[in-house]
Amino acid sequence: MEEQIVITSGRKYIDIDAYAGIFAYQKLLQNLGYEVYAMTTAILNESIPESIKRLGYEFNQVDFTKPTKYIVLDVSHPDFIDTFVQEEDIIEIIDHHTGYEEYWQSKSVKSHIEFIGSIATIIFEMFEKNQKEDLLDASLCKLLIAGILDNTLNLKSSITTSRDIGAYQKLMTIAQLDEKWGESYFQDCYQDLDSNLEEYLKNDTKIEKVSSYLPEVFGQLIALDINDILKNIDRVRQSFEGYEEWMLNVISLRDGKSYLFYGSASAKEKLESLFSKKAGDTYLELDICMLRKEIMKLAREKDKNKVYEK
Repeated sequence: MEEQIVITSGRKYIDIDAYAGIFAYQKLLQNLGYEVYAMTTAILNESIPESIKRLGYEFNQVDFTKPTKYIVLDVSHPDFIDTFVQEEDIIEIIDHHTGYEEYWQSKSVKSHIEFIGSIATIIFEMFEKNQKEDLLDASLCKLLIAGILDNTLNLKSSITTSRDIGAYQKLMTIAQLDEKWGESYFQDCYQDLDSNLEEYLKNDTKIEKVSSYLPEVFGQLIALDINDILKNIDRVRQSFEGYEEWMLNVISLRDGKSYLFYGSASAKEKLESLFSKKAGDTYLELDICMLRKEIMKLAREKDKNKVYEK
């Protein structure tokens, strides 16, 4: 019996980058002659608003009695891959969170793991490599553009590469869109932040021992304005009740900065040590916006340097 392929991502939640990558890669592989399905059991986070859902992409029901292989996007930590995936049947990993390259190489799994702004950029480049840009209709372009904009913070994040910018520009041209589309996308994402704050925090908080410089509980929110969070700081604290140490990276799109909120003196000390900067009573303010994966990468590198210095 011929094997089917299921494309999926993480187990807790997926963002627009994973969502766009899954459906775009599915279309490319189907066109190349493979039997491919898109599936997730995860929650779709706020980066996938109703305007994106209305584009009509739907996850499949999969018959797992058939021989199945898996492609995993936007996650490479084996503990965080969607629960239905059988690790021994994974045939490809595509991720922009580094740290598990050697693990998958030891498993002889085809892997493409690199520190770049967006998975959507990598998938778009696969369309180019296979000379299949004609498959990119306006709806699919919008998915990939949203993935790039969200994961590069409107192309302002320090992890934004020339490849991300190039992919964005080409996709905008193909779809015949202007910058107003991106502005409306972000408005759609965060217009209900105030009424759904607790749900957003629940859907975008990772619990992982990453570094001695970071709390294990690490949430992230993107807001149009930091004041949207400051006026709700008590609700934020209540959402993290029960955790001894936690931090929350709030990315303010309006002023292009990250605000690192923390829930204990020990978490405050870790962040001050990581950034060599004094924190205020409630948060540590950065001069730039940084995604959680950037902060995690910085912390891992500082851990390695600390070991080397000893």
